[in-house]
Amino acid sequence: MESLVCDYKAYLEELGHKAVIIRDANLQKVIDKVNQCHPDVVHSHWKHSMQIMRRINAPVKILSAHSGWGPESALRGFSFHFNHLSQYLVDGWVWAALSPAWEKTLLDFGYHPAEIFVAPNGADHRRYRFRKTPLHADRSLWMGRIQPRKRPALFQAIDSLDFVGPLSGETPEFDKTHKNYLGGWTRDYLYEHLSDYANLVLLSKSEGASLAVPEALICGLGVVVSAGATANLDLRLPWISVIPEDKITDVTFVEAEIARNREIALRHRERIREYGIGNFSWEKLVPRYADLCRKLYDEKIQRQGLLARRADTCRRLYRVLPTLHRLTVREILLVSLHFVKSPPRPPPPRS
Repeated sequence: MESLVCDYKAYLEELGHKAVIIRDANLQKVIDKVNQCHPDVVHSHWKHSMQIMRRINAPVKILSAHSGWGPESALRGFSFHFNHLSQYLVDGWVWAALSPAWEKTLLDFGYHPAEIFVAPNGADHRRYRFRKTPLHADRSLWMGRIQPRKRPALFQAIDSLDFVGPLSGETPEFDKTHKNYLGGWTRDYLYEHLSDYANLVLLSKSEGASLAVPEALICGLGVVVSAGATANLDLRLPWISVIPEDKITDVTFVEAEIARNREIALRHRERIREYGIGNFSWEKLVPRYADLCRKLYDEKIQRQGLLARRADTCRRLYRVLPTLHRLTVREILLVSLHFVKSPPRPPPPRS
């Protein structure tokens, strides 16, 4: 996520905006540092920051959640419900959904369509070396953190598959001494060598919206993914292969699909890169994001009055009422007590 946020900053500054990254484990310090900046837009990439959103002074507040378990998991539990209802209702914020699947889940949860936009994860294509002919044309790459959700141990028997990524310490069945485990790569090494391979393999149980996939496509690699890792992909394209969940443990079948995808990807190397840049390059995504932020800001400062803010609160309440069945009585009482508090006055529009 650090590379993603840094890429956002770099491209926003190229467009003439001032962007500041704030990271601190102390939430009070986060609040203080943000408010000292007097920002027009605050975008948090940590879903738990909902608990401090009401204390952030900014006309536009945007939230993204990068849960690897996907939207249904990220929006579950008391913490989300309490923070969602008690703070979103009064103050409001906008979700930058990672994919249409996230968008649908948020709409089902009660968000208004005007308070959601889709912002796919991408990559800075200028940083990656592209090889028309990969150095390892007969090999595939499994890239990501070594953890149970991504099921790397299932596929160590595939001889043509190299594994790259840090060990999480939670996957004892994965053999870290295996000849195909190459350890972790630095970002600079990744930029230089990702395009050495023919295709990428990502067969996890679920993904919010993996960064590895757009990185691979920009480098000209085909992708072999599980059904839970298809966010934002055009599944009609021949270089994108999806392994059905009922076939995921059939290693012989998976190996054959990886080999088939590898052959296709090698024939379409430059077309894959064009598709990757056209759909996932920050050069395409960030200007659209900046335009949306400006639009949201203009709309927000037009609704600074008390009546307009109360009307927005009532509108949000009407939409989230159907979700109350997910809460316990205790949670509803806590939400109600918080809800009756007077909302903080938003900052005046900046000249």
